[in-house]
Amino acid sequence: MYQSLLLASIASSAVLNYCWTAEAFSHYMQLQNNHQWNNIVQQSSCSVHHNDRRSCRLMQKSSSSALHAEKNNNNASPGVSSSIPSGENYSTLTLLEHMHLLNTNVHKQSTISNDTTNNNKSEMIDFFTNILGFGMDPKSVDNLLSNKGVVFVNAGPSQMHLNDDEEYCQKLDELRQQHKLKTLSGGNGDKQVFEVGLRYDNLEELKTKLANCGDYCSYDIASLGDGREIIRITDVYDRVFVAREAMESKDDGDNQQDEPSISSICQQKVICNSEEQDDIPAKIVEQYALPTSQTACRGMDFIEFFVYVTKEDSGKTVEKIARFYDFFFDATTSVVNDGKSDIAIIAFGKIDDSGRAEQSMLFREVVVDDPQCHQAVHNDDLGTGHHIAIYVGNCDEDFEVAASNCVDGGLLWVNPQFEDKVLDVDSAMECKQFRFKNIVDIETGETLYALEHEIRSISHPLFPGN
Repeated sequence: MYQSLLLASIASSAVLNYCWTAEAFSHYMQLQNNHQWNNIVQQSSCSVHHNDRRSCRLMQKSSSSALHAEKNNNNASPGVSSSIPSGENYSTLTLLEHMHLLNTNVHKQSTISNDTTNNNKSEMIDFFTNILGFGMDPKSVDNLLSNKGVVFVNAGPSQMHLNDDEEYCQKLDELRQQHKLKTLSGGNGDKQVFEVGLRYDNLEELKTKLANCGDYCSYDIASLGDGREIIRITDVYDRVFVAREAMESKDDGDNQQDEPSISSICQQKVICNSEEQDDIPAKIVEQYALPTSQTACRGMDFIEFFVYVTKEDSGKTVEKIARFYDFFFDATTSVVNDGKSDIAIIAFGKIDDSGRAEQSMLFREVVVDDPQCHQAVHNDDLGTGHHIAIYVGNCDEDFEVAASNCVDGGLLWVNPQFEDKVLDVDSAMECKQFRFKNIVDIETGETLYALEHEIRSISHPLFPGN
């Protein structure tokens, strides 16, 4: 059944000249010995692996493929910036824009029992704005005034959603206990679910703030092999944030140097003194306004998810995860081993001549005796608690192709915690977004990893490049 859905997905995508690997087509040729499929595979001049997608694609860039096509600016969707670049030096996944985090109640004054010095501010909000160097999104004003609702904090093109729903967190915790799972959100001292990589121009200001952070968090500093420092910061929920200095892009060719990064085009709004703040209460401006719109943290570099597997499955699961993103989104992906474990790397934004992406989503295998005990708690009613938001392509046509493929693959899912109810392409185009929860094996449909994805078009009203 699942193979039939994926065959239909490939067939519809082929009509749109979507870029699939020859390897994927070859696999499905074995399932359906058909002249049409043979003709499609023969359009490729070589057999490629997703590790080498930048150098050889099934459909060449000069074709009319929706993703990775050369677009005419006159064909851009109304109201959508035509400055979002595409082409062989960019992933079809444009921006890893936000992560939604659980915080029990972000508005409570403090989660530290002996804290007597912070009566006028939330510990978790202060951790992000004062210590990590995020700015406050103007959308958060009403929720800050009412001490209720999600708080949005921004850094460059990136955003964190600090969830305050205590009842929802309680339901997830009950589910965790019911299934005897050992993790809830980012980790609880046992096994981690994810780490978030943050980018800075330099780490000196951050180190000064961390030295005076008290019990807000713990941290350790180490050196990278290239001479840069890395700071691993653990918050009160045992979530790990990895701070690094930005590395200069290695663009050797003239064309690469002329092509903009996505982060240079997309910037989130923050409350700051350099812009008019007449519609924002003075006490909010006094507490959260930055000197300028530039945040100390420049954005998310990566999110790394830990995929717990048995020894027998080691090396196989992340390979399948990479194929999933390659298959449904034509994303630039690779699988590497860093001497510790196998890692699937999903690229976002601009990709330099060394193959390093502007942003990455990583899936690292961790071998354990019982993988199920360490996975993120989830079900269809509650989702995975935390979620990520991704913008795809550089026009509505790109988004429509991605939505169509995910619909045909049976991936779409509705999170009842949110208002958007999208299960088909038409509603996805109307809402400019859709969700799915399961990363699946494209051959069997088996769920490899549960992670709620919010997939958006760049014409979505919250896209930071508009």
